[in-house]
Amino acid sequence: MGEPCQKLYWNPGNSSSTADERHVEETASAAPSGEVRLGVLLPGRSLRYPWAWPRVAPALSLAQLRPPGLALRTAFASTEDPDGDCDPEVAVWEAAELKCSHDPDVLLGAGCDHPGYPLVRFAQHWQLPLLRAGAYAGNSADLGSTVVYAGPLGPALPAVVHRLLQRFNWTSRTALVYAEGQDDWQYHSPSFMRFGADVWTAYSNRYGQLEETVRFIQENGRVVYISGPLKMLQKIMHQAQAQNMTSGDYVFIYMDIWGESLRAEGHHKAMKPWQSKESQNTGVLREAFQTVLVVTPHEPQTPQYRRFQSQLVQHAQRDFGVAAKDSMGTLVAGCFHDVLLLYLKALNETLQEGGTKRNTSRILEKMRGQKFQGVTGTVSLNRDNDREMDFDLWAMRDVESGEFQVVGHFVGSEKRINWLGPIHWKKGSPPLDNPSCVFKMDDPSCGKSGRVQGLEGLHLTVLPQ
Repeated sequence: MGEPCQKLYWNPGNSSSTADERHVEETASAAPSGEVRLGVLLPGRSLRYPWAWPRVAPALSLAQLRPPGLALRTAFASTEDPDGDCDPEVAVWEAAELKCSHDPDVLLGAGCDHPGYPLVRFAQHWQLPLLRAGAYAGNSADLGSTVVYAGPLGPALPAVVHRLLQRFNWTSRTALVYAEGQDDWQYHSPSFMRFGADVWTAYSNRYGQLEETVRFIQENGRVVYISGPLKMLQKIMHQAQAQNMTSGDYVFIYMDIWGESLRAEGHHKAMKPWQSKESQNTGVLREAFQTVLVVTPHEPQTPQYRRFQSQLVQHAQRDFGVAAKDSMGTLVAGCFHDVLLLYLKALNETLQEGGTKRNTSRILEKMRGQKFQGVTGTVSLNRDNDREMDFDLWAMRDVESGEFQVVGHFVGSEKRINWLGPIHWKKGSPPLDNPSCVFKMDDPSCGKSGRVQGLEGLHLTVLPQ
């Protein structure tokens, strides 16, 4: 027989803890019904991940103070490889180790950019709930009914797109452009297609191809969704301005999951995503950005969320020596906090009805039936165990200053947009996605086609309807 497994526990009150430390206790018999074993799989040290352990751990310690009658015992394993990158293979290996040593009742993570399907399969095989709020793992119903996703990268994002398409009658010429390496968009594309838009996706392999990307947009779309670094957006808009595409015939919708474009950082002030230290003429970009809308997750402004932010910063500094800035990244930690509370509430009800911690299907059913106010707002799941997130839509309301303001708030649980102010379209009305004599030239009044030819070198994928 092999060596017996050991149980690994993290003590959130130990000020000497670091992201990689593990506190070892002797193997015990089965835990009492009021004790919940939580296995956590997240990047250990790298704060470039909004879901890094030094940020999420304080949120979990705050969550465990809430549920009555349940004691939370947490085992943590880092999913980072030697280079500090979150590695799905490391996550699977560590999950197997935690299963052996800790025998968790529930898993939380894995927190890599890659969806990490193998871990999803393991959780399904073990019949353990897998709580996620970082990278998206695809449709839970397809990949395993034990996955719960509660972060901003879930299917609520395409739902925002759907509402915008409906609101402005954009039905056929929608371009989706994203930076190479952003795998999550590959898993969102089918969700976009379900909404009936003729969606084209283009991979921008390097900045040198941005001119070709703009030519692709000009050739195939008028409503353009963009995801990638802010520098990429600025370069695309600079090219679009040079091609006379920013006079109001196109709209560029920037999907900014972490709200980075709207924060003051180095070369640009808050709410001014057009400011760039690399551009000599910021006036050109400011004018171009009048045709840009920005979508970000909604960051609550409630006193409860502000208190949570403050406590998170204090705990991160105390327990890990980390200065966790008040930023949109705090929202991810809050999502982990709230999904853990949701699980504990459902588990408590299950136990009170005579069930056990391993009645996973019953617990998940109760999670779908819950609706409560968490630190990040209303928490509710759809039938695929994905949270209905809220988002904000930003536009340049003040042309003189170039400052962006929130013009709409998408309420995920209700699938609607509450409009807070007008969008100042450059031509007085939203652009048409399929104007006459642009894409279809069979009308005799259109004359000869003026479409741009030659897209060699651009790596693109066309998604059929």
